[in-house]
Amino acid sequence: MPPRPRTSLPIPARIRSVMAEGDYERAGLLDGLTGDARRTRVSVLESLAADGVDFEAMRDAIARDRLGLLLLERTLRPEDGHSLNDVCRIADIDIEVVRRWFQALGRPLAPDPDEPIYTDEDVEIAERIHRYRSLGFSDEEMMPVVRAVGRGVLNIADALGGLLGEALLRPGEPEPEMALRYATEARRIVEDDSLHLVHLVAAALADRIRSHALAVEESSAGRLRGAQDVTVCFADLVGFTDLGESVSAVELSEVAEMLSACATEVSAWPVRLAKTIGDAVMLVSPDPTLLVTAALDLVDVWSKEGDGRPGLRVGIAKGVGVPHAGDWFGPPVNLASRVTETARPDHVTITAAVRDAVVAAAPDDPPFHFRAAAPRKFKGVRGAQRLYRVQRRPTGTAGNGAPIDAV
Repeated sequence: MPPRPRTSLPIPARIRSVMAEGDYERAGLLDGLTGDARRTRVSVLESLAADGVDFEAMRDAIARDRLGLLLLERTLRPEDGHSLNDVCRIADIDIEVVRRWFQALGRPLAPDPDEPIYTDEDVEIAERIHRYRSLGFSDEEMMPVVRAVGRGVLNIADALGGLLGEALLRPGEPEPEMALRYATEARRIVEDDSLHLVHLVAAALADRIRSHALAVEESSAGRLRGAQDVTVCFADLVGFTDLGESVSAVELSEVAEMLSACATEVSAWPVRLAKTIGDAVMLVSPDPTLLVTAALDLVDVWSKEGDGRPGLRVGIAKGVGVPHAGDWFGPPVNLASRVTETARPDHVTITAAVRDAVVAAAPDDPPFHFRAAAPRKFKGVRGAQRLYRVQRRPTGTAGNGAPIDAV
């Protein structure tokens, strides 16, 4: 009877794993490990080997106690092997232009332009430069936007990195095991969150386009391009600098983060949290009444905790501002900042322009009480400014056609 022909069958995964484990053991990568710790190490090594990491790199990572972190890094930053020169050649863009874009976006700039550290996605970013130029945008117009995107991306990365970092540093679990678990999910988190970011950016961009369209309809002749009426609110923490001398940097950052969280909580369209600046936040809105309401909500939310946190002072001004690369510029921004410096802790102080706009919107039923403060002169602002401290009108108080003003 002739011998049966040999067939080529795939080696079962378990057998492949056992074979690989022998290689790892002979290479000294499993020394001293047994049970779950050994199985976890094998899983990590298999993942790294599949990603092209050699035994020498694994041995070095083990010696430096960063094997799990190496896996996490490789998972989050897959390398497709493009150098900067490759990116520029494929995209047909000058290398200095791509350097400026990548630097603004927070991408690393390799000292050697032939070092293959970039991905297919980096090539697509470079290719988009052509598309923006075809729409008529100059490089000078695009770069502020690119830098704004880069700041946002780095802020998101810092936040997610802090979340993963805290989890990785949680006591009681071996680092490689945790890194394996997070590395398994990290890429999926990135991919899923990117879809959400696309939706959020598209929705926010639609709101901004509507706002710009209204500004174009209502703008007067001679106004600076893009300028529009805006109400600006600053809120900062009282004694934040002095607080830094008595608490740790971590505790100080937690206080600043609490303020950012509170400002986010009270911000609902058309009130928007424009930016955070250390111990302060800036909110903007085309609607003065809604912004004043949000400011009062912010003070209430911040002060109700009673946990010894610093007081909050708030200043609001109104005028013609210019939105640019996610930020706002112009007289109302500067004036709101100055007013905030003079505000009492846990009070909202507004300019006469804000008060007049709120009253004009509801002359027969004003939602607030206004208490006149002493006029103030501010550096860089022409003339003395009339200021008012504002409070909600108690429920049930009749509106008699005029707000209550008192010296």
